[in-house]
Amino acid sequence: MINHDMKIGQAIIRTMLWLSGAVALALVVAAGYYANEVRAARGATPSLVSEAGKRFGAQLKLTDLSKERQAILLAVEDPAFTRHHGVDLETSGAGMTTITQALVKLIYFPEGFKQGIAKIRQTLIAQYALDSLLSKNDQMQLFLNICYLGSKNGQPVHGYAAGAQAYFGKNFAELTDEEFLSLVAMHIAPDSLKPGTPENTQRVQRIHAYLSGKYQPASLLDVDYNGKQRGTLAEEALMSFLRLITDARPGHAGG
Repeated sequence: MINHDMKIGQAIIRTMLWLSGAVALALVVAAGYYANEVRAARGATPSLVSEAGKRFGAQLKLTDLSKERQAILLAVEDPAFTRHHGVDLETSGAGMTTITQALVKLIYFPEGFKQGIAKIRQTLIAQYALDSLLSKNDQMQLFLNICYLGSKNGQPVHGYAAGAQAYFGKNFAELTDEEFLSLVAMHIAPDSLKPGTPENTQRVQRIHAYLSGKYQPASLLDVDYNGKQRGTLAEEALMSFLRLITDARPGHAGG
């Protein structure tokens, strides 16, 4: 009986050692793969950024956005934008996607971005390629021109200039503050938060409460300002992993 128990124990130990080795090997392979992806992204960044500007049409300069409106956009979409290094998984209300990561989706995923494991590649490229190679001002200007703002008549709308025309029939400079805010409100769900819908109007009202200081986001994922405390088990696990492989806490990045 003792020998039998010892054999079982030894078999369990061998299995655990084999599993540990397999996990270690998988981690090494994954690290090599993602390191190569980042190297490739860094090399391709200048041409990809240039192509994106041409593809979507660079109609706006950063100076076309007043300081007040720039502050509003950042407060809602990426509160720590000027301080983080492409990734922010700490700031309440920031969500899991910074402006830098949103740009990565559009620039480095030509076949479209799919949620899930692609988030790892997106996050690593945002921190170790795009944010380190493109200034914050240039990122902001690029975002103004290529961000996805839903679709109109079956055609995708990219950038604030196109958004102003599509939803209000105006040039960007002619937008009222409320119309501008309705475009800002779209970012977390562009296809369902279109200006003129009850959902967009309600989010604009919640944004007003947030900007006035009457509401404080309850957590990183409280992007709709409704008191959300935690994400799904998968979201929480992914965020924990991303925190391990990045410097996801805002520091003192330059502008």
